[in-house]
Amino acid sequence: MRTRKLLVAILGPLLLAGTAAADWPEAAGPHHDYQTSGSAPAAFSVSRNEHILWKVPLPNTGESTPVVAKGRVFLTCHTPMTADAQAGRDILALCFDASTGKELWRRELPASRTTDMASGFSDNTAASPVTDGQFVCFVNVGGSIRTYDFDGKLVWQYDWVPFGRHHARQQEPILHHGNVILLKTVAENLPVAATTKAGAKPLGRDQAYWTRLHALELSTGKLQWVAESATSVHASSLLNRTSDGAPAILTGRGGGHQPPEEPHGLSLINADSGKTIWDLPIPGYAAHQNNVWRGDRGGAFIGMQHHQIDLQQGVLQPGVSLTKNVQVRQFQSNHDVASPGTTLPAANKAKAITYHTNCLVGDFHYFRTHSDFYLGRVNLASGKVEYLQVPVQIIRDAKTETVLWDKALPNDVKNNEGFVVCQDPRAKASGWGHVSAASPIVVGEHLYMPTMLGMVYVVRWNAPALDESALVSISDLGPAGKTWTLSSMAADDGKLYARTLKELICIGD
Repeated sequence: MRTRKLLVAILGPLLLAGTAAADWPEAAGPHHDYQTSGSAPAAFSVSRNEHILWKVPLPNTGESTPVVAKGRVFLTCHTPMTADAQAGRDILALCFDASTGKELWRRELPASRTTDMASGFSDNTAASPVTDGQFVCFVNVGGSIRTYDFDGKLVWQYDWVPFGRHHARQQEPILHHGNVILLKTVAENLPVAATTKAGAKPLGRDQAYWTRLHALELSTGKLQWVAESATSVHASSLLNRTSDGAPAILTGRGGGHQPPEEPHGLSLINADSGKTIWDLPIPGYAAHQNNVWRGDRGGAFIGMQHHQIDLQQGVLQPGVSLTKNVQVRQFQSNHDVASPGTTLPAANKAKAITYHTNCLVGDFHYFRTHSDFYLGRVNLASGKVEYLQVPVQIIRDAKTETVLWDKALPNDVKNNEGFVVCQDPRAKASGWGHVSAASPIVVGEHLYMPTMLGMVYVVRWNAPALDESALVSISDLGPAGKTWTLSSMAADDGKLYARTLKELICIGD
């Protein structure tokens, strides 16, 4: 393990918070693209209690993003435990006061599926709440939906048995025109055995077991449409508007463990009806990425190439290499050294270059690499690909910072009661590589890229070069080795909201 003491603190100066443009009503934010205007703190530290307005303990582990509306914060976690445990089933819907962190109410959501908790590939809490300011909808991806008013009164409920060929559930619920759009199997009345890999595989790959986006009326739960094109459990579909202003959802199929939905590739779906606008077959497509797009173009990682997508025609543009003839900046002698026109070191061509860490902002498509520890971006206008080496972890105490470049401290993956809450030992690793990572968010001029360790890389996304001056801070959500999260952040009214396995956190001045 290589460590260095930094002469200048990486945490950096705090940029004063401004006012965000709107609530954060779903995981992908007010505009469905993980972005908002305004500003928020660009440097903070939970481990040092710097620029932390409040933090409150959570009953147990969870992976949903906190959503914020009308002075409330909503999120989910697993039900409390009394001993170490590897798996869980039922979850809690939680409501907090956004100003103080005081818990206002909690409700329990049952499930038919039991799955490992704090999994690097999602657990039953992976779906974040959505709210229109009047109702709030919670999803237990193990097979239940509950919608409440803001006082916690049940409005409607729905239960089903998920198809369990793979336990990943990366699709975040989407709010659109009074509907909540979420991912589930079309087939009803499946046996509980179908929630497991062993029980699902004998049922085969028939379309009845495919997962598709479903639109339910938020106020009543009434089914509005089922998407014509399917969506794999690894995919993260995003809503935006085409160049003529029509609302649509870009979704995907493919990924590891042979998801049954075919053909592998991308589809554009009408967000008002679920009708297919176009299908784009892409053999071998790795669907575990955010399906980013806007207007008439999008971006996708296909193998070791980046392609732009013509959204009007549903075709791929010629790709640019993500590993060859790229610019790499590595840390040498206390500063970054640029190597233009080089090859990305140690690129793992057997895996997708990134898992869900991508965000399209301006002309740049940002991501974290699968191998080693690099932030990357593709300039859609020029095709230029840049990488910046970053530390994997910073160990902070009151006076010093130890910077780890090659290997992170193992995570304890324990909840507030001191109980271990994971099954897969990969949950104790760095969160780079083979893990369904949290999506970054953008607030004004800053991009926030969280990792499973609770590190948050804050980047000035429109910087002319992806170099050390673009990296505003490496902030943290808690002490090294004791902080774990696979949740995206949220922003509202100049504040940031984050959740870890142990805490809900409000960041601001």
